[in-house]
Amino acid sequence: MRKQNVHIICIPYQIDVSRWGYALGPQAFLDHGLIDLCQRLGHVVKDTTWIELPREERTRDVITNLGRIARRASQAVARALSDLDGLVIALEGDCSHAVGIIGGLMRARFSPGVVWFDAHGDLHTYATTGTGYVGGMPFATALGWDCPDWQAEAGLERPLRPQAAALIGASDLDPEEIGALEANPIARLDGQFLKDDALARVASLLRSRRSEADAWYIHVDVDVAGPLEVPGGLTPTSKWPSRDALQRAVSAAAQTVEVRALSLATYNPTGDPDGGGVRFGLDMLEAMLNCAV
Repeated sequence: MRKQNVHIICIPYQIDVSRWGYALGPQAFLDHGLIDLCQRLGHVVKDTTWIELPREERTRDVITNLGRIARRASQAVARALSDLDGLVIALEGDCSHAVGIIGGLMRARFSPGVVWFDAHGDLHTYATTGTGYVGGMPFATALGWDCPDWQAEAGLERPLRPQAAALIGASDLDPEEIGALEANPIARLDGQFLKDDALARVASLLRSRRSEADAWYIHVDVDVAGPLEVPGGLTPTSKWPSRDALQRAVSAAAQTVEVRALSLATYNPTGDPDGGGVRFGLDMLEAMLNCAV
């Protein structure tokens, strides 16, 4: 494990709404010892940055608001990665804010790659969604499939390349998302295949992809573990991989690709009074930090 300078970036929004639900997740991870965890593993925590959308910049349009949040997040990522030994840990209210992290890697003049752990694909566009839920669109947006204004604000001068993208752990994919995965060269390993051999499977999946990007981002939506492990989620699934398999899977990802950013997303502490979900997230983070190359 290489010791690194950790830059924590907190994005306390559920889509573009603050102080409610998933927006409370970043503070919960901090309150339960994230900084102490990093220090115990030998890393130096350099700073903690909170991303805020000023009231005077808020509009009635959700995508505009998300773009403005993403711009601030991506600028913070780029500043953090001007540190040659810098590692970003992003605490995101929900997955929509991953767009800004990917854009930040590009602002820092990297060619980004993404390993996306999620129960869902987040691969919808406005043309394919049946619900209109913007939280189901960020991966597709980063890939350049929709919302060019959101992409531009995030610093994505060009879309994320599908050859430098992987979706791991999904257990609830819509037909449109399955079609998109079949039509594009995105690496895919569904949750049902994450078992005792998860470490070997994930390493094999990513090994041939690692040269497709020079800076990788591992994004973990904690709902990948299912509602028993992480209560309080708004889109629970009926099946999921085990905690041990997920721990091996994130470890494999972190030791296979060149990691410059990690994230935890979509944790709702108000729906989890016993704190099981926050412990799961911190365990996944520890597994990644222990193995990051």
